[in-house]
Amino acid sequence: MTGPRLDEEPAGHRRFARYLQHLETHAAEDESDLVAAVLRDEDATMADSAVGRHLDRRAADLLTEPEFVSLARTMTAVITDRDFLTRRLREWTLLRTIVLGKPWAAEELTTASD
Repeated sequence: MTGPRLDEEPAGHRRFARYLQHLETHAAEDESDLVAAVLRDEDATMADSAVGRHLDRRAADLLTEPEFVSLARTMTAVITDRDFLTRRLREWTLLRTIVLGKPWAAEELTTASD
């Protein structure tokens, strides 16, 4: 049988796993630089996915904490040209607003993704 071995993981998968590991173990002050570095990867879809997973993890951990505001500010500065990530952060911010009992508009919720 010829072709790639089934147990060999593609390079993109290895980079994705490595990015997730680095993003999970980073120091808070290095977060924006690390996210920016990941987003410079030639595989934009993979990079967005890695940063999206990081964003989901961090936002869930900080949802009701004051540090969420710093996370949102940091991420906004780095992801402004990434539509998927910008929308994802906006939706996490909406969820935070709802959870904290602050005012929100029904249209924000009905136009959010699943």
